[in-house]
Amino acid sequence: MSNKKKAKHQSKKNSVAKNIAGGAVGTIFNAVLIIVAVMLIYYFAVSAYQYGVRIYGEPAISEEPGTEINVTITDGMDFKGIAKQLYEKGLVREERLFYIQERLSNYSEDGFVAGDYVLSTAMTPDEMMDVMGAGGDDK
Repeated sequence: MSNKKKAKHQSKKNSVAKNIAGGAVGTIFNAVLIIVAVMLIYYFAVSAYQYGVRIYGEPAISEEPGTEINVTITDGMDFKGIAKQLYEKGLVREERLFYIQERLSNYSEDGFVAGDYVLSTAMTPDEMMDVMGAGGDDK
């Protein structure tokens, strides 16, 4: 074989080897990308599930007997204001979560009755809403 043919043949071999190596790297990159995407989807799905469970089953801040705290609801106070007040006073763990709980409750249409309430850190968010709601008689 002449030197030109040998060089051309060697060039072809190198080209084929590069294509195979490049394909393997691309395949590995795609596999890693898919694995990362699946892990992210799994993480966000678990987080969303746990948040959903908390919306309907958030436990009290503390066990009985808890600490009693005075809360005042004024006329025209919106759900965000109530959620903020309860969060600042340490009655709920998360302001936004309590706001969502309020919006999904039966009180979202009628609202809460204005007044002064004694709530406890041993009460669940549902129990607090029952007290502050139109049906609550623990004023």
